[in-house]
Amino acid sequence: MSRIKERRRDPRVSQENKVVLTPLTNEKESPKGTYYSLTKDISVGGIRIMTDAPLAVDSRVRVEITLAKSRMRVQAVARVRWVKELFGKDVYETGLEFIEVNPDVEMALMDHMYGKVKPQD
Repeated sequence: MSRIKERRRDPRVSQENKVVLTPLTNEKESPKGTYYSLTKDISVGGIRIMTDAPLAVDSRVRVEITLAKSRMRVQAVARVRWVKELFGKDVYETGLEFIEVNPDVEMALMDHMYGKVKPQD
């Protein structure tokens, strides 16, 4: 049995987290609109989402993720790495790679992925 080599740097966890996406234009990084989604999986390096809006590959988006375990909100800028059309242009699966992440956000993601975080009341 042959194994396919995993190209991702970071392990992923299948998990639904609420996501707010704001696509950024190349002109002074101004927002172009807002989209709401859920993660299909998450890692320290990025997320996979489902959305009804096709995003352009290599475009930049601001993401705000509400982490399911801790209910903490984190923000980062991500690059759209790939887009896959599902269900005849009604739903798109998209891979986002974090490219601008505050160190505190990176630590929160690491805690979320590897720590035993208790939900806040």
